[in-house]
Amino acid sequence: MPADAETITTSKFSRWSLWLYNGLLYLLLPFILLHFWRQGRRNKAYRARIQERFGKQPIASNYQGCVIFHCVSVGEFLAAKPLISAFLESANGTPVAVTCMTPTASELIKETFGDRVYHCYLPLDTSAAMRRFIRGLQPKALVILETELWPNLMFQCQRAKVPTLLVNGRMSERSAAGYKRLDWLFAQTWGALRYCGIQTESQASRFVAIGVAKDRVQTVGNLKFDLQIPDAQREQIQSYQNLLADRLIITAGSTHAGEETVILQAFKKVQQSYPNALLILVPRHQERFDEVAELIQEQGFSFVRRRQGQPVLAETQVWLADTMGELMLWYGLARIAFVGGSLITRGGHNPLEPLVFGVPIVSGRHVFNFQDIYNELDRLQAVRWVQDSDSLASTLIGLMATPETARRLSQEAQQLFSDHQGATRRYLATIHQVCEGRHG
Repeated sequence: MPADAETITTSKFSRWSLWLYNGLLYLLLPFILLHFWRQGRRNKAYRARIQERFGKQPIASNYQGCVIFHCVSVGEFLAAKPLISAFLESANGTPVAVTCMTPTASELIKETFGDRVYHCYLPLDTSAAMRRFIRGLQPKALVILETELWPNLMFQCQRAKVPTLLVNGRMSERSAAGYKRLDWLFAQTWGALRYCGIQTESQASRFVAIGVAKDRVQTVGNLKFDLQIPDAQREQIQSYQNLLADRLIITAGSTHAGEETVILQAFKKVQQSYPNALLILVPRHQERFDEVAELIQEQGFSFVRRRQGQPVLAETQVWLADTMGELMLWYGLARIAFVGGSLITRGGHNPLEPLVFGVPIVSGRHVFNFQDIYNELDRLQAVRWVQDSDSLASTLIGLMATPETARRLSQEAQQLFSDHQGATRRYLATIHQVCEGRHG
């Protein structure tokens, strides 16, 4: 990697690196399309709107000159939703486009904003598709959530003089090492950023190390600390709490294959001590809902499925949350929360959703995607670590048996949450400055 990242920022992309990247991408394109087709067996939406994957959809002229917010999937969109809403309220007529890569995120974007924004999939990162996409929207700025930068996207923005901003950026050590191995391509991609807003100081240093000019990196904070629970959702939580007042609720959120079996085995032991316990199981991906339902049935539990509208009865042991976009509801009901993706080498998911409710957090040790947040939680002793069904069961039983410990964990968690708020306001000010030509 060149020693001076600023040189990369002001220079053009290397022709040979883009040529090699595009050659590899076109070789992989049939396999990418095959992946969409296979995903379509579980979710037919993956086979729809293919023209958007290549930037070939018609774009109305009234959306030209927009600000694009790109949120790759559900998690990024939920984090960005308050920021997008705030920008819409203060944009003085500037149109807004919101893009994503997954059908589930697409559904949430349309449900949340409707015709207030232009919505489509971000095209696959071929040179032709990205050229059509940028020419069609002629954006005023591109705002990217977390780490979703692509070489052709950045090149076409640079070519069209569209400023690109990364907000809520995060970078694990593992990801940084991967980008350094692909330094010949991605150093230029990262270096093309006009602005790079990062969640923590340690992550900011990683962005500088992979090619972002130091004077364009700013530690701003995490948007998810500004998470606000809508009044309607708080009322829904209160309604369910009234109905389930006699149940000890454990929510296992964003779980992956290999974790549900461990959780269910642990829950059997919990029920021996607390027969009125209720497990709310929330798989991360909707494609696995039926698979997890079969697993629950094989384990011999009495369960109901949220999607089917079945009531939770006194004999119900497991509630399968087989809907999308309701994770905050399930964490709001919980006495204790297990955050998934952490018992396997997935890297964990963001613990801030249960934190907003002050719910005690239980997690596996594989949390490298959110290491900084978990380090703070660990320092405050506000997270309990587990590694298998036995340790998970004993931890859950221990927290239920010692409500004063659970209460202390809740207080520590909520204090951490309040100490880190304000990122939305800071990011919004920067976006307006860039759009008005007053930044960078």
